[in-house]
This record gives sequence, structure tokens and C-alpha cells, in this order.
Amino acid sequence: MSKGEADMRESYSEYCILQYSPRPERFEYLNVGVIVVDRSRQISVPRFLKDVARIRRSGGDLSGSFILAALEDFTSHLTDKLMRLGGNLTVEGFNSKNVGIFRITELMPVLGADLGEVADKLFDDLVAIQPHRSKGERVGTRLTFGLRQAGVLSLLERNPDPVLIEKWGVSLRADYGYQNGAYNLIDSARFDDPERGLAEAGKRVLEARALAEGLEHRLIVVAEFGEQSPAVVRSLKEEFLDAKATLYSIEEVGLLSEEIRRTAH
Repeated sequence: MSKGEADMRESYSEYCILQYSPRPERFEYLNVGVIVVDRSRQISVPRFLKDVARIRRSGGDLSGSFILAALEDFTSHLTDKLMRLGGNLTVEGFNSKNVGIFRITELMPVLGADLGEVADKLFDDLVAIQPHRSKGERVGTRLTFGLRQAGVLSLLERNPDPVLIEKWGVSLRADYGYQNGAYNLIDSARFDDPERGLAEAGKRVLEARALAEGLEHRLIVVAEFGEQSPAVVRSLKEEFLDAKATLYSIEEVGLLSEEIRRTAH
């Protein structure tokens, strides 16, 4: 083995996202941490959210301090399992045995010799609210970054051909598309303005219903909700489900990536 190959091997590790939900049965999760592990060296580096207010905004009756303490315990338990079971640990099996307010996403490969630096970057990109992100930043930019980090961009078609919705006389353009029986159009949106956001959401629901009924397409929208309340977000998600579409928050790109990886063909 060459020195370059040895260095690459030494810098190879894995990470997963730690997610919290006050109501797991609704499949709504907030990214609250990451853990980077190098099982060959028995090293793990966790990073998790310390913003109690942000956790509280996600809903539920538990106190923020209790959730943070529970998250530390969950991370410790996860680390023990990762180190003891190694490659025999499956995410599905771990989550099924640890039903509660936390879960983990699929383990993904990541490169970087310094696990602390890797963990910090992943945390900043996937969990933390970045101060430099302005209100006008394109949600599509963050969507692309999240899909790239999850390693699923190669499974997607970038800027697929516009789809004509004759019923409304408009052509729908999307950021990405992929096939899984039906053709899925993935688009980004901003629903963070109380008035304009709701109007935009209503338009997307109409488009989704027309796509599903007449064209056998499915619309997936990834949206920025800003300070919209959890109740508003839940209501919008239900409206999309009624229209045979799916609505994710920008923080849930990991969930979308899991679906893509599982079903795309």
C-alpha cells in the first residue's frame, strides 16, 4: 500500500445526524447534532445543539434543559453501540430499538484527518443556524449543499425539463428530478413570510394535485419556514399530503436524501 493510500485510509471516517422530534409519529425531525466516528481507531467526536430556545420552538411539552440532557445520554449510548458493534450496527435496527424523541440518519462516509474539524464543519453545515445566512439566500443553494453532503446528487437529474400543467396553463420548473415509479420533481421554496408564504404554499398545493392527477408526477417541496409555528408547518404538510405531494423543511434534507437513496432507480 502506498503512503497516499495509507493516509487516505487513516482519514476515512463516518458520520450520522442526530435528530429530535417531540412527536415521532408525525415523522417531523429537527437536526440537533452530528457524530463522527472512526471505528478502526475507536474514536468518536459528537457535536450537538445547545440552543434551548430553538429546540423549544420545535414544539412539545418537554423542557429544553431536559432535552439537552437526554441528548447527551442518547449520544453516549449511540457511541457505545457504534464502537462495540461496528459494521454490524444498522441504523434501522438501532432506531427501532430506541424508539423515543431521538433517532439517527444513515451513516455516511466522510474524509478528514482531524475528526474534530470534520465534526465542526458538518455541524455548521447540517445543524447550526449560520449567522451569515441572509433572509434572501436561495433555499435552492442550501438544498443542493445538503443533497451533496448526503451523497445523493448523482441519483438526481439537475434542472429537469419543465412540465406543462395544461389545466392552469403554466409550466412547472424544478431544481431536481428522479424516477421511483412516478417521476418526482424536487423544488425549493420560501414559506417564511406569513402572508406571501401561505399564498405560495397554496399555489404549490394546486400544482401538486394537478401533477398527481393528470401527469403521474409527484411534487416534493423543500421549504424555508423561518419563524412559522410548528402548528402552521404541520398544517401545510398535511395539505401537501392530501395533494399526494410531500413537504420538507430545509432542515429535513437528510430525510429526503434517505428516501432518494432508498427508492431512486
